[in-house]
Amino acid sequence: MKTLMNKSEQKLRSRFDFSKAVRGRHSERYAKGHTVTLLTGEPEMDDPLAPGETDSQLVEIAGKHLLISRLVAAGYEVAEPLRDRGIDLIVYRDENQFSAAPVQMKASTQESFSLDRKYEKFPTLLIAYVWNVNVGDKGEVYLLTFDQALRVMDAKGYSETDSWTKNGYYFVRNAGKELKELLKPFRMQSKNRREKILAAG
Repeated sequence: MKTLMNKSEQKLRSRFDFSKAVRGRHSERYAKGHTVTLLTGEPEMDDPLAPGETDSQLVEIAGKHLLISRLVAAGYEVAEPLRDRGIDLIVYRDENQFSAAPVQMKASTQESFSLDRKYEKFPTLLIAYVWNVNVGDKGEVYLLTFDQALRVMDAKGYSETDSWTKNGYYFVRNAGKELKELLKPFRMQSKNRREKILAAG
């Protein structure tokens, strides 16, 4: 006899299609280590970076200011495009010879990592992951090119997921220890990123 579903399970099944689910598909990867994030309230389905009550506009403003302050501290100049066409900032240096790169920012109140295949066509684009924007002294900035971010994805096995291979997009809400270690060389600090920023772009 089939077990009756409770209301929570009925609601869950009504929102997601489990018809092609495979039992145990991710059990091996889960056994190697995992991170669980408990969310309160209803997560915003359109913006995975802004769960619950978080104001996504405030997150973006705070993230942009944190990013600008790190870039300026590293000796760079920063410009903001007048129109929003997917580029958040232009970072440049005009010492001896002018060099510049566009920046796409991913700001979060957590330590989230994502990559979209649409950025592959911009070889000089720098993707800035700005973490913990609502916790002043814990704010972190990582700067990567698309290729560098993709190598991180490869190292973690994310590039083999259906989300990436079929949809060209991957998102993880909390980085976890292993991913943070892979991102460590790209952490924005005035000492170790001074010469690498535009060299990467």
